Amino acid sequence: MNGSDQTTGTPEEEADVFLHPTVDAVTDEVAVVVQDRPVVPLTAWLVDAASACARAKQGLQVLTRADARITPALRTTLSGPRCRWVVREPDDTGFFDGLSGVPLAWDGSSFAIAPEAAEAGPSPTFARPVPDLGSHLLLDVKLLHGAALDLVLGDAVETLARVLCGGEPAGWGIAEPAVNPWERAEITDLCQRRSPRSTWLMFTGSGERRFIGGVLVSRVTSGVKEEITFVVGHRPGEEPRLDRLEELAAGFADAGLLLSMSVQRTPGRTDLTYPARWCGAPVPVGLAVGAEGVREIGLDHALAAPAEGHPIGPERAPAVWYPLGDGLDPSAWSDFTGLLKHLRPEGMGPDA
Repeated sequence: MNGSDQTTGTPEEEADVFLHPTVDAVTDEVAVVVQDRPVVPLTAWLVDAASACARAKQGLQVLTRADARITPALRTTLSGPRCRWVVREPDDTGFFDGLSGVPLAWDGSSFAIAPEAAEAGPSPTFARPVPDLGSHLLLDVKLLHGAALDLVLGDAVETLARVLCGGEPAGWGIAEPAVNPWERAEITDLCQRRSPRSTWLMFTGSGERRFIGGVLVSRVTSGVKEEITFVVGHRPGEEPRLDRLEELAAGFADAGLLLSMSVQRTPGRTDLTYPARWCGAPVPVGLAVGAEGVREIGLDHALAAPAEGHPIGPERAPAVWYPLGDGLDPSAWSDFTGLLKHLRPEGMGPDA
């Protein structure tokens, strides 16, 4: 597989992807981008390529060398449908998936799971231990703002940065590097100009700890929805501020904004990049369900969950915070699964 492989669709169907300067090869199923650099970010070119693939209903596959690392923004993009991080073995003997380690092979249309994968197991390259890992705290926060002409976005990101990182957002953008100085009014203006279309943007910053994340802003019937992903890097031996999580959820609930907040902890590099190696699995730390979700299922039912819940927010419209541990015991997944089944027996998410 290389950049000289021939395309298989018609130019009319695939023009956006074919003509994109980032793409090295394309088929009727995927576009392949080769990146020969030590750290691969979600550049503007890759954002454009991903958008072109989405329009063409194709997957995006990024091929890197084995010692490359990717950023959280690119990792999220490559976790999407039909997308993949493809890693070339250092001895050129094959390929593997950079997120799972499963062996891959080029099948003529895309990099897919190799026929021998079940017997072979994960790539030995992927399975090598990573020294000096710290930990990442991963937050997924969903907020709903009422429709208001004076709404200014970005306060929630600033709150997360101050409480968990002792810092402030430094930059934002729609691709990496996020070179625009953090300015809430400019972010709000961009989202307003794009409305009713959704707007995704990323942010970065540091204080006592480095952080990075993204925000998806959507116009909904009842107002404006913010979906925030927030990743904090911690040095080896440094403990995340888990004692501040309930305070954060309560603050969003007091403001009448909280739909849900889920928190996980996973081993990871302090610089918030991801190597094509096994670093460890995420473990749940806690879950918050906003007042709307609690009202739907009933407060008594919410507090009768298998995981002990703490009412937070206004007494007349309470939300609930469920602490699930320190993020180091994988058995917390059983507690998390049981909690979700209790809250939504039909399988819906807590903010659905």
